[in-house]
Amino acid sequence: MNRSKKGGKYVSAIFIHAGAGYHRRDFEKPHLKVCEGAAKMAMGILLNGGSAVDAVEIAIMYLEDAEITNAGYGSNTTIEGTVECDATVVDHLGRSGAVGAVAQVKNPISLARAILEASKEPLTLHRVPPNFLVGPGATDYAYELGLVVLPHDGLISTPARQRWLQWQRELKEADSRQRARSQGSNEIDNAYYRRAVRGHPTQLPASPSSTQSTSTSSVSPHVDSNHASAINTSSGMQLASDNQAPTGIKKAKSDTSSGGMSPIRSSLNSFRNTILQPNPLRAGMHAGQMDVDSSSLPSHGRDGSHSDFFGCTEDRVSDTVGAIAVDSFGHIAAGSSSGGIGMKHKGRIGPAALNGIGTSVIPVDPNDPEKTCVASVTSGTGEHIATTLAASTCASRVYYSHRKRSDGTFEEVLEDEAMGAMIAADFMGHPGVKASHCEGSVGIMTVKRTVDGIYLYFAHNTDSFVLANMSSEDKKPASVMSRSNGNGSIAQGGKAFRVKKLA
Repeated sequence: MNRSKKGGKYVSAIFIHAGAGYHRRDFEKPHLKVCEGAAKMAMGILLNGGSAVDAVEIAIMYLEDAEITNAGYGSNTTIEGTVECDATVVDHLGRSGAVGAVAQVKNPISLARAILEASKEPLTLHRVPPNFLVGPGATDYAYELGLVVLPHDGLISTPARQRWLQWQRELKEADSRQRARSQGSNEIDNAYYRRAVRGHPTQLPASPSSTQSTSTSSVSPHVDSNHASAINTSSGMQLASDNQAPTGIKKAKSDTSSGGMSPIRSSLNSFRNTILQPNPLRAGMHAGQMDVDSSSLPSHGRDGSHSDFFGCTEDRVSDTVGAIAVDSFGHIAAGSSSGGIGMKHKGRIGPAALNGIGTSVIPVDPNDPEKTCVASVTSGTGEHIATTLAASTCASRVYYSHRKRSDGTFEEVLEDEAMGAMIAADFMGHPGVKASHCEGSVGIMTVKRTVDGIYLYFAHNTDSFVLANMSSEDKKPASVMSRSNGNGSIAQGGKAFRVKKLA
């Protein structure tokens, strides 16, 4: 089958992750398949001359529609039982569009993309167009644009609803125990008595059957060749009717049922079975594999330890999905989307909505002969990722190939060393993370493009991190479930691609 000749002269590539955390070993395949499906969908766009932003949007839409990801449909619920999502997309110039705590929108990444495009157009009276909308205002804007807007329960999957009911019971039990302890303490002056604050949602257990174990897992760098087929992520959800429109909207639009998405969906279906050519990789890297190394960096105990995840019977993946794309014109783009942590406060905004924290792009310097650009996306404990500015910090370290010394100066190292040191020192060693009562968990995927090649680097201190990638010279995506040795150890990996197409 002949490949499309549309687009520029460079090799294009797509990189996907579906969250860092704990993934059950017997449930790896669905996570790997959904990443590969997103990669194939995005590559269909890139092979037909689409931009990096187009590819990022489509890839994340695919992930949002998959029930097993914590983005879009099936996301974690707030403490009130609703779904509120965050999303960001950043183009090759560093411009961004983002939404935070947005409810009812089927694909938050598409709304973020629409905000990005609208921000490029001037407004009357010299007003500055927004690049970040939150809450009901973001939902109303999506409705005005004709994007798919659902009733509140349209984004709640059956497992998500069951988790919320379970967490509600556990929260009530915890409140009762805390009140009992307070009432059983020594007599206090009622004038100064304050009711105990309910437990922080990030401390809630993911499953009552979760157990602790001291066993460790080995790193699995090889890719299962059976993970090449995409999965059907259709949820069969219906659009909101006129009387289900978002608050503040007086009349439903007649064309909302299409949402402007049907042409895109139908055109993309023809791309899924495209036959691609194999990618010649850098020496030491094999087709269909990503190099993965479980680093021997020291454990950091509570700040990064996840040994309590071993032996769990359910997945514990609590945060962002992300994508980075490089198109045939050499442009890079990145995006993230998330439903946030379970039982979060209504209105809570996580790193997936924040440029420089969950997603970051360093554009090409016009005077740089190497034409270097870098993009990073993160997943993990959102509050700690925000404290450490994780995405922008990591992108900067990889861009300059720098590692921070103990005296505050920098030394030049290889990119993978810079990335590992960033997690160990800049994230896990950050005073705000070390002093926190919550674990400092992070997974970072970074792509660096120069005139010499496209390079993928990833690292995580969580038990697992699921990723996939595909270039325009590959026949099928490569995917990996990277696993660390636990106890806060850092696992790393990477892959390289050529830049110019073969003649």
